[in-house]
Amino acid sequence: MEIRVGGESATGVESLNVSANGVYFTSKNYIPVLTKLRVTLDLPNEQTGKTEAVACDGVVVRTEPEHEIAGTSEYSVACYFTAISDEEVLESYILKHVPF
Repeated sequence: MEIRVGGESATGVESLNVSANGVYFTSKNYIPVLTKLRVTLDLPNEQTGKTEAVACDGVVVRTEPEHEIAGTSEYSVACYFTAISDEEVLESYILKHVPF
């Protein structure tokens, strides 16, 4: 997963949960609520054995802690997708990995 904020690549991010509507991830840097992001998900395609990049535009809807705090090593961030480059690839990936 890659996160871009204002054209700059965010470092130290790790996805925790991905859905068809957004992503929950950790970041070493504070990202304020309402920040617009570009999220690129590299999703494995089990049929081809390759990864497929799905670009998503989104907006931060929650950051914990809510404010930047000196000495905090990790922030939890929830991002809602406003646009998805290939919804079919994302939905297919999610349906294969969500137990019903």
